[in-house]
Amino acid sequence: MIKNPAVPVAMYHSIGIPSEKWQWSYLTCPYETFEGHLRWMKKKGFQTITLQHLYDYMKEGVALFKNSIVLTFDDGYLDNWVFAYPLLKKYGFKGTIYVNPEFTYPRNIVRKNLEDVWKGETRIDKLETIGYLSWKEMKEMEDEEVMDIQTHTMSHTWYPMSNRIIDFRHPRDPYIWMTWNDNPAKKPYLQIDDEELVNYGEPVCEYGRAIGIRRYFLDENLKEFMTNYVKEKGDKDFFSSKNWRDELLEVARKYKEENRLNERYETEEEYEERIYYELQKSKEIIEDKLDKEVKFLCWPGGAVTGKALKMASDIGYVSSTAGRDMEHERNYLRNKYGEDPSRINRTGSVLYWDGIEGFGSKVKYMNGFYLLLLLYNFQNRKIIAPLSRLILATAFIRYKILYFINSRALRQYMKK
Repeated sequence: MIKNPAVPVAMYHSIGIPSEKWQWSYLTCPYETFEGHLRWMKKKGFQTITLQHLYDYMKEGVALFKNSIVLTFDDGYLDNWVFAYPLLKKYGFKGTIYVNPEFTYPRNIVRKNLEDVWKGETRIDKLETIGYLSWKEMKEMEDEEVMDIQTHTMSHTWYPMSNRIIDFRHPRDPYIWMTWNDNPAKKPYLQIDDEELVNYGEPVCEYGRAIGIRRYFLDENLKEFMTNYVKEKGDKDFFSSKNWRDELLEVARKYKEENRLNERYETEEEYEERIYYELQKSKEIIEDKLDKEVKFLCWPGGAVTGKALKMASDIGYVSSTAGRDMEHERNYLRNKYGEDPSRINRTGSVLYWDGIEGFGSKVKYMNGFYLLLLLYNFQNRKIIAPLSRLILATAFIRYKILYFINSRALRQYMKK
């Protein structure tokens, strides 16, 4: 029996079938790969525990299984019901979904999932997979004690943090959060951006995660002027020009020179009210809809401030995910008895990441064998951990070499 074992907390998002239409499709772990993860964990004796069990262990030393693990899923995607939930049931595992109430599907329905495919009542290619969970789907997963629903704040968005223009809304851009902010009531239908709602030409300023920054309010007249300019120039057709971005930057610069701008940062009081709403309202809604107590919080993108942390504690959260504020400590945190139980350290479930967000991202999800090595590495087991690090490093170098060779070959092919 391992004394004071480390407990991996795996981080997933979407589980299912990657969609080329979704700009963050790299967040989708293919359901076949996910099942491979579960199969290997089951084979090697891993057992899932809840966040409450983990908290009690870290705080009080409550007994654990030898290979305990927590499985978490961020954002509340519909495919967590369609694929993750049936597969967890199949292998006798459980997980936690961090949801944002603003994205929850408003109709009180239960859609078909993988269990219906197994029963022969539908086909996989007929399953609805894009979108977000309904409260009824969440309630069923809770009642089955397979999924524990916790909070990911209300909005899970980004805001401008200065008036420095870095881009403009354009076709297939990565700024879907601006569509969310302009159309909050439509967020449950906007996993994939709706081009009909995009204000082409609207300035994109330097931005950051909503929880971690003071919001900057850009001049509304400037936004209207820029979108009207693009409309007059042909709307979408305007962006076929090679130098459209330079042209818009010059137009915006002249407008700023010739007009008085009504811009400002939110006040400290406004920031605190906004963060309180994000934390308190999300907790309140989930508790009301699912008739449960919500005590655990995941910071979107790891963005958190000291004020937000104190506010979360005052509201009643007992633990939250380790964010960017703990970047230098995360290599040493192992979710063990004696460590601060108010923060948990999660590990990603991807092996290779090229660091590019948005359309064109290249992420390769590890198979079950490599995931097992990652878990052993996190547990820091004697003999096994050093060996797992060596194998993972070798696999990473091999992938990078192959990626470089393939990318170079593709560039040469495109030149022909």
